Order: sequence, then structure tokens, then C-alpha cells
Amino acid sequence: MKRILAVGLTALCATATLTACSGRDTATAAGDCDPGITDTEIRFGTSLVQSIAGPQATAASALFDEINAAGGVAMGDGKSRKIIYTALDDGYDPARTVGNVRSLVEQQQVFAIQNLIGTASTLAVVDYLAQKNVPLVFPMTGTDELLATLDERPVVAGAVNPQTAWEVAERAKQILRDHPQAKVAVLYPNDSLGNGSLAALTSALDGSGAQIIAQQSYEQTTPSVDSQVVNLANSGADVFVNFATASFVTQSLKKAHELSWKPETYIYSGATDTNFVLAPAGLDAAEGVHSFYWIYDVSSPDHDQLPGMRNWRAFAERHADALKSTDTIAATGYNTAQLLVAALEQMKGCTRADLLDSVQNLRAVTTDLSIDGVTFDTSADYPYAITSMAPMTFRDGSWHYDAVVTRSTDR
Repeated sequence: MKRILAVGLTALCATATLTACSGRDTATAAGDCDPGITDTEIRFGTSLVQSIAGPQATAASALFDEINAAGGVAMGDGKSRKIIYTALDDGYDPARTVGNVRSLVEQQQVFAIQNLIGTASTLAVVDYLAQKNVPLVFPMTGTDELLATLDERPVVAGAVNPQTAWEVAERAKQILRDHPQAKVAVLYPNDSLGNGSLAALTSALDGSGAQIIAQQSYEQTTPSVDSQVVNLANSGADVFVNFATASFVTQSLKKAHELSWKPETYIYSGATDTNFVLAPAGLDAAEGVHSFYWIYDVSSPDHDQLPGMRNWRAFAERHADALKSTDTIAATGYNTAQLLVAALEQMKGCTRADLLDSVQNLRAVTTDLSIDGVTFDTSADYPYAITSMAPMTFRDGSWHYDAVVTRSTDR
């Protein structure tokens, strides 16, 4: 179903915290254009936890700087525009995200919100953005709620995590292929992501020889999941499905290793960072862990011979004062910024509806870091950009990739 945004005409003047352009002109909507875009610039904003995801914004800003210095992005309507990019820190507190997004929309009058970080933050602001008809493009979440409520929230497009139900279904296929009689233990956060993941896994394993024999939840405010892992280890499970995020994955892998509990382990794709998640647990604790991803791990030199990886290394070197070429979080920001540029290059008008239409119609897009065989494809009725991904296993300190799996459009 085609979804159309209402358009409005207001003036725009903003001061960026992180900006990809200096000496910019006032961005005033004209003619039939929406706020946040002129013939010479287009404005985007985001909200993120600076202490962790800051490198994403830094990499995106650096890429936009380079594009702007070369004259801006050549958009589908024939005009070249500089990208003005503002990133505000929310400390991963959804209440602060709400305040930041309101400021970006109402005071700084951005054209759209780009690459908002996290499920809780996304769900905290999506209704407000739908009310204001402001697009939320390439948010970093895979929550099923985006699909379930798309008719009420048509401003969301191109989420850059896999849809939870699809990722879990692919994980269940792996378990049933390799461990058809698996005794499964599950660790999950007590939130939309965790509860949705557990429900999807339960459904996927229903009627098979595999069964969930133990499950433990945790709150995002808890200091440790050690006791949960002890309980799971004592269950006798031989497969560990770990839906935890960030430091809770680190803790759980480390504790399982300390207990000499060695189940076949599968972790959430959003918690696969080698530098910040796996290495702190100890590489021995992470050995043999399985997951999925869509861009190469830049912390490893294994793929440095590839042209896209060379492009990334050269880019990071040009911005060595702000970026490390081995920073996987920065690489994620670079990748998502390239997706935004791809959408702008085919955007044929100057309304927010035009942006949504472009983001919803990416076809076989590749980026510098996309894994061989992975493409980014979108549609108006599926608000996620990750429709192909590579199963991967962590061995000898780095991720090793298997044949790419692609989501069936029959789902």
C-alpha cells in the first residue's frame, strides 16, 4: 500500500551540534518543499548515546564533510545539496531522546531523523514523529513493532537491524539443522526486543524435536546477569540462545566460560562488536559463538584486500584525528551514512514524502563494507533495510562468514 505524508510549509533555522558543513545559509522551505531543505542544503538530526555510539555520528559527519566539500550530494531532482547533520547525546535514556527529537524537529526544524539508535529510543519518539509527519529513516532497531504498527506509523523506513522475527527464524533454522534435539536455554532482556525474540523463538521451535528448557530475563538496569547464567548452566541445556545486548553479552559469555559451560551459543546480531562486546569477555569465551551480520568486521584485517574495505581504511586515515579504521561502531555509522546518500541520490522531489518514497525503494544497494552477497533492499510495506545477512562464527579472534541468507518476500 502506498503511504503518503502530509506536507507543510514553515521556516527553518538551526545550529548544529555536530555539523557536516560550515558557513551554511539559512535553510528556509520554499515553494512546495518541506522544512529542512533548500536548493543548497538538507538537514538531518539524530539522538544517540555519545559514550558508546558517538563514533557512528563522527563517521557519518566526516563522510558528509567530504561530500559537502566536493559540492554536496547530487540528488534525484537535479540539485546538489550539502548535508547538515546534527547529533545530540541522550545517554540511551528514552526520555532524553524525546527531548532531543522535539528540539531537532521544532527548534532546529530538521528535514528528517536519521539513524536514531536503539529500540527503546525509537519507540519513545515514533508516535510523535508520525504526528508531525517527520520521517524516521534508517533507525538502528529491528523490533517487530515497527511492522505491526506501520499503518499508524508510516514515517519509519529502512531500519538497519534485521526484523526480530526474521532473524530469530533464521537462527531457529540453524539450531534445528545442527541440533535437532536441542535443549535450549534463553537469556533475554525484559523489554520489547527481548520478549519479542523469545516469543519468536518459541513459535519457530514449536512442534520440533528441540525444546526450550530454561529461560531467564533481566532488566536493563540490573548490574549483572551472572545469576541468570548460573541458572541456565544448571539446566543442562546444550544450546544457549543469548538475546542479551551490549555489556550483558560480555558478562554472560564471560560467566559461562568461568563455569566451563560450553553450549552451542547464538548471540543477537546487534551485540557482535569484537572490540566492545567480545574482546572484554575474553576471546576464549567468545570462541565458536554464532550470529549474523551484513557488513564486514573492520577490526579484522581478513578482508583488507577488498576495494570497499580499502575505501574505508583510506577514509578513516583521512580522519585519523577523530576515527580509528578498526572501530566497528564508526564503520556502522559510515555504512548507514552511505545508505542515506544512496537514497538522496534517487530522491526526485523536496518533500518528506519524497524522502520516504526513496528510502522505501532501494534496490540491490551495496556499500563499501557490505559483505559479499549482501544487498540493501527496501519496500513501502516492510520498514527494514536488512533483508539479507551472513551467518557467521567467531573463530581465532575474528568473524568468519557463511553463505548469505535472504528474506523471502512471501513472509
